[in-house]
Amino acid sequence: MFTRRALASGLGASLALGAAPFPAHAFSPGPVPQGAPAAQPPPPTDPTLPLYVIDTAMDESERMTVETMINGRGPYRFIVDSGADRSVVSETLATSLALPRGRDVMVHGIGGSAVTPTAHIDHLISGDARLSGVELPVLPPDRVGGDGLLGVDILQNRAVVMDFKHKKLELRQSTPEYRMFRRPQEVQVVADQKFGRLTIVNCRINNIRTLAFIDSGAGSSIGNMALSRAIQAKARKGADPALAVRLLGVAGSETIGEYRILKSMSMGDLRMTNLAVVFADLHIFDHWKISDKPAILLGVDVLKLFARVELDFGSDQLLFRLGAERPTLQA
Repeated sequence: MFTRRALASGLGASLALGAAPFPAHAFSPGPVPQGAPAAQPPPPTDPTLPLYVIDTAMDESERMTVETMINGRGPYRFIVDSGADRSVVSETLATSLALPRGRDVMVHGIGGSAVTPTAHIDHLISGDARLSGVELPVLPPDRVGGDGLLGVDILQNRAVVMDFKHKKLELRQSTPEYRMFRRPQEVQVVADQKFGRLTIVNCRINNIRTLAFIDSGAGSSIGNMALSRAIQAKARKGADPALAVRLLGVAGSETIGEYRILKSMSMGDLRMTNLAVVFADLHIFDHWKISDKPAILLGVDVLKLFARVELDFGSDQLLFRLGAERPTLQA
């Protein structure tokens, strides 16, 4: 089975500042459609192919959480997930707090969709951010990885600071007026918001313009097959090989994907090389109607190449701080 450690092993991914320019959440709850057809079983896959698991919680070593209060009780440990439309509570926490059940909703995950119960919450508070009188999806612990997830519903006009060097996570008010003041090792990247998520304005993978979504709740990055096909078309014959893999969702469904090494990825003035990424035509790309456009979900495997990353939803900016040493992925 592929793990995140196996994906990174021996790759030597690197990052540089230039003069120019994997389990993933990406939850997207919505109403349950009337008369929704039952899901069709996927075609059988080759059991001899390597297995890679999607839609699971991040590894303990990658997990950073913030203190969150629910109805005046806590604090509980919530993961900040910029790939989730709405915040989420785990089944364990919802049961322990005896939260009233709300309406069922259809939750669209990276690997598929499912009807999911919700819990009614009077007050959810994390720092100075809060939600009141909301019904939040309730998911199994193996899809959450903590007591819950804070989605983009609570991140508007706020900044998420991920300090990988000191293993700290902070949720605070956006401060766009201070964007002109940066340290020498900090690089600012312009973003905008599509589907409620931060999207890199100028991202190129192997010099291919790509929709790049920041997914801070995902351990690994996943691209769609439109991007894979564009990479193949741009490469010389046999110059860009890919390894076929099986991708397994939490519901037990499997699909075939590809595992390949990206030669380069640039975001504004940042440039990275030799990144390990899995590619597949997954449900979330269909749900967003971007299966025909090169796109990628950038998870913590990319973000943690930096000493510090700030996702500012208030000013649509990202701030990356380079470490004291040139960062590399390690086995």
